[in-house]
Amino acid sequence: MLLDERQLNPRRDVMKAIRKTLMTLLACCAGLVAIGLLTNTPSNANSVPAWLDDAITEWNKANPASPIQFVDIKDSYVWYTVAAKPELGSKEIRGRVFSIATNHGYAPSQDEEMVTTAKPPSPAGPAKAKKCWSMNYMRDIQKGNSLSQERMLTTLVCEDGANWAAGFRILQ
Repeated sequence: MLLDERQLNPRRDVMKAIRKTLMTLLACCAGLVAIGLLTNTPSNANSVPAWLDDAITEWNKANPASPIQFVDIKDSYVWYTVAAKPELGSKEIRGRVFSIATNHGYAPSQDEEMVTTAKPPSPAGPAKAKKCWSMNYMRDIQKGNSLSQERMLTTLVCEDGANWAAGFRILQ
């Protein structure tokens, strides 16, 4: 009577099963840790950079008749509202918003604005898609003695009836 390998070494099967279970458990734990890190990693999606807040405050002091008001932080954009006035055309409103970026060290990274859509926050019901003009900017930031880092800023200026929506998104 011949004995097969399992009968000669029953501990081998038990050890294989334990290893397989342990590897599965470790893979699940690694996945949970990765998900936890992604969901708990600080991001700029829920904060306003100080320079932007200061720039809006400076603008409002210099232009009390045409203030830019904070609305919300949504979809990684910091949203503001700008009153649409009959004497201001679309280009003037967009120019005001875009000048905030250029006056604070950001340089356009494209030749012209792009027309797109976005859903700025709406105080009167669900957000709806609006026609928007988008512009991207880059800025070099000095870190330490010789290290530099690029930061990207995207602005959106959206038609929204009596008010225009202005969104700023900064990627580090």
